[in-house]
Amino acid sequence: MYKEFETKTSYKYLQEVIKALQEPICILGGWAVFFHVNKNFQKAQGRPYLGSRDIDLGFHLDKNSTIEQMKNSGLFKSLNILESKLKFKSTSFRLYKEIHTETEEEIPEGKIIPSHFVFPMYIDPLVDFIPKNFKEVFRFDPADEPLLSFAFSNSKFREGLKEFDKKLWLPNVELLLATKINALSLRYKEHKKIKDICDIFALLWYTEDNSERMPKRLGNRIPERLPAKSPRVLAKNVRQFISTNIIKKTISLIENEDYTKASSQLNHTPEEIKRVIEILIE
Repeated sequence: MYKEFETKTSYKYLQEVIKALQEPICILGGWAVFFHVNKNFQKAQGRPYLGSRDIDLGFHLDKNSTIEQMKNSGLFKSLNILESKLKFKSTSFRLYKEIHTETEEEIPEGKIIPSHFVFPMYIDPLVDFIPKNFKEVFRFDPADEPLLSFAFSNSKFREGLKEFDKKLWLPNVELLLATKINALSLRYKEHKKIKDICDIFALLWYTEDNSERMPKRLGNRIPERLPAKSPRVLAKNVRQFISTNIIKKTISLIENEDYTKASSQLNHTPEEIKRVIEILIE
């Protein structure tokens, strides 16, 4: 799906970003899925779970934040560190570095390199709420994920871990599933759609609470006896964040060809992947 160079580079800069920012740091997207499922996936398959090309970071802003409050926010301070200290450039709401695919070095600004040697490594900051004067302070239109507010407002909707000597927050599995379902419904690029399908399956099947079944496979059926936090329990809990109708509509967008492509990444059959994901709409 993604080249090893791309995920290795993203992971390298994930470490740098985490070490540079003030803790706790909220991780979203593909790397959040990785931290949730990698232990069990690696135990079952003898290889790490799929990495991510991009780094997604979550930030809280009160919907009624004043200009002064926004200038003192974690988002404002983090963007300053990323741009001034780590030398990320900005484009729209994203930050990025251009990395040479052969030398694996950052490409100096102004240096002309053939596009096929350039890997743009992106950081995507997301906020839970967009205050009225956001653009006046930050000079861009943000990407938002309102579900993030659950993780920031209540500790039961997030999980903490220590990684790279920093405290990280991850949305809990059900909340992360809900954000992945939201993302899948908006995907236009095929590789991102397939990655979301892989992530949804992995969160349902390889989360820490499911470790009792590793490394067993589904075969042709769902086991009758499941651990306490089984895929069906996770599917039920997702509905506190996102409606059943939205879930059904999103899953209806997945075609058989998509399951086949996800299968090649997960080492599970297309039928297994489809069966597990459709637990979300039972």
